[in-house]
Amino acid sequence: MKKIINIGIFAMVLLLSSCESALDSIVPKDKIAQSTLTVNDIDRLRNGVYNEMEDFVWSVYFDFDIKGENFKAGPGFSLIDPVSMIPAGADVDGIWRSAYLRLRSVNFMIETLDKLNDPKFETVRGEMYFFRALIYYHLVTRWGGVPILKMRTYDVVQRSTEQEVWNLIISDLEVSESNIGEFKEKWYASKPVVYGLLAKVYLAQNNKEKVIEYCNKVIDLNKFVQVTSATEYATMFVASSASKEVIFGLLNNNSTNKHLIYQKVNDVDGTWEYAAESSLFSSLYADYTIGGATFAGDKRKTAVFSTDANRVIKFPNGKSGQQLVATTNADYTPLNVLRYSEILLMKAEAQGAGADAAATLKPYFTNRYATSPAEASIAALNVTDFQNLILKERRKEFFGEGQWWYDLKRTGRTDLLTTLNGRNFLMYYPVPQSQKDIAGYTQNDGY
Repeated sequence: MKKIINIGIFAMVLLLSSCESALDSIVPKDKIAQSTLTVNDIDRLRNGVYNEMEDFVWSVYFDFDIKGENFKAGPGFSLIDPVSMIPAGADVDGIWRSAYLRLRSVNFMIETLDKLNDPKFETVRGEMYFFRALIYYHLVTRWGGVPILKMRTYDVVQRSTEQEVWNLIISDLEVSESNIGEFKEKWYASKPVVYGLLAKVYLAQNNKEKVIEYCNKVIDLNKFVQVTSATEYATMFVASSASKEVIFGLLNNNSTNKHLIYQKVNDVDGTWEYAAESSLFSSLYADYTIGGATFAGDKRKTAVFSTDANRVIKFPNGKSGQQLVATTNADYTPLNVLRYSEILLMKAEAQGAGADAAATLKPYFTNRYATSPAEASIAALNVTDFQNLILKERRKEFFGEGQWWYDLKRTGRTDLLTTLNGRNFLMYYPVPQSQKDIAGYTQNDGY
């Protein structure tokens, strides 16, 4: 078999940290000989993997909002055809490379834990299997079948089927569930985020019973609550957020490798890359009626948009008048991976139209609207209106958090992508040309 790096990675980098308890400053090191590692290195290596996962989540954070038409070009930038992709595009190539680079580090950590075989690091093992599942979740939702790598290799590994990738994700999450620790703080992966990702996976597989089961596992912990005001909503996106709605997020506070969210949508200078799509600025949080259910006074509006149609103030930039709440450091806006609101919305979606979903959504709507509809009016919605309601709420709730494009793909609602124009092949990303040239991967249809 041809000996090449099938994913375009030319060096293995692990990041070590001298910090004992927080994911703060890290020191890059050259490639580490695995044989020299001891149990004394695990905490520092773990810190390094968390930092690399920040890099990965950052690489995909706005992607589904861009391709899902949530954004238009910001000042000084251009975005002509948001859904379009080509094999040679830097965007698809960058995400692929970022995923497999971080996967290599996660697998290195799993291999190290296997060699040391110390039971006191079972929780770390659970975190690593969760991270591998999270990486593959972002790969399979974009490309379908991709190469499955459960250990580091320089051999070419061809694409597995889409279902084989989903099966790997579920298997890894089951291992994670058996090993990972209980929830202590939102900045470390724990059981509830594993439950949440399993719910997301089963939602994609249309296994409604499993979605409800895993959402209930989170709900029954009684550790998380929805925020109830615009100010509280905004505080989920400030440095070192104390919000009890966030189930898992990445601190994003590495001073030597910053991921500046505000530079994308709310910069302090005169130019940034993305603004809310024009119709969304005026309509996304407007009062609306579906069936006999009316929603008024959306509390999220002032936390997401200001009077400046080009700014998304959901991600604070530290400037007075350009955000709803102050932040201790705009450079360190957390990268939220899972919030309690998503658990409620996933459970209701899996329950489907009717009284059960209406009961699940009652507190959700109370917390999000000044005037929310009667529970009976939600229960009376037909199947079409109920799906429209769930999609509308997911778009409002997770605007700018990288959900929308895949929501449309998994529900088959590509009719809501106004620029798709029948190009349904774009619902699978093209295999990057650089990777196809190196490894001879098959290309997705249409490219």
